[in-house]
Amino acid sequence: MNDAGFTDDVYERLALICTPVQVLAGDEAPGAGMQGPVGFVAAGRLAVVVDAEAGRTRTIALLQEGDALVLPAGGWPGAPGARVRAATDAEVLVLTASLDDVLCADSALAAWIIRALAGAVADRELSVAIALEPRLDRRLVLKLRQLAERWGKVTPEGVRLDLRVTHQELGDMIGAARESITVALGRLQDQGEIIVRRRTVILRRMEDQDGVATEIA
Repeated sequence: MNDAGFTDDVYERLALICTPVQVLAGDEAPGAGMQGPVGFVAAGRLAVVVDAEAGRTRTIALLQEGDALVLPAGGWPGAPGARVRAATDAEVLVLTASLDDVLCADSALAAWIIRALAGAVADRELSVAIALEPRLDRRLVLKLRQLAERWGKVTPEGVRLDLRVTHQELGDMIGAARESITVALGRLQDQGEIIVRRRTVILRRMEDQDGVATEIA
């Protein structure tokens, strides 16, 4: 369902003004190589994680091909200690030129970059809104819907979430224990919200996702 518009032409244009950084699955992006105002995921999948209680980590964003990755100097606003970890082997194109210069010099690429940055902001705002939901079941189904908007495929039964995530990974995304996720998934299935088949989740209802940020705020 995601349509990032990350074409070969966009990749070639970015490659002229960016430095490629390779990150192997499970590794964190090297700080020395991620020096720039913004990066773009060219391949693979990344997770932005922060340290949480009891030595655990919390996933605050998942990024895929075509996503913008803002790299602010001095850390991530509102998320001290945040770092980028590769969920799969990944490549990030880190902008080496001035963002202002790029936006002025290439109107087609500028339009793509602005859409990518706007998408990153919207995704982050929705993640924050979901995190503020006090009810675990509701928080979980909203997170599943958010993921399905990006990695889902429409089927006759509903939207199938093709992103293979474990109960532990889901728990890391919404601040819940793995056991609580297992129980909550069972309740959501009993309520007809989802269908669970092994590690595949089918979302039965997606129609009320658009107003989540406003509703919770």
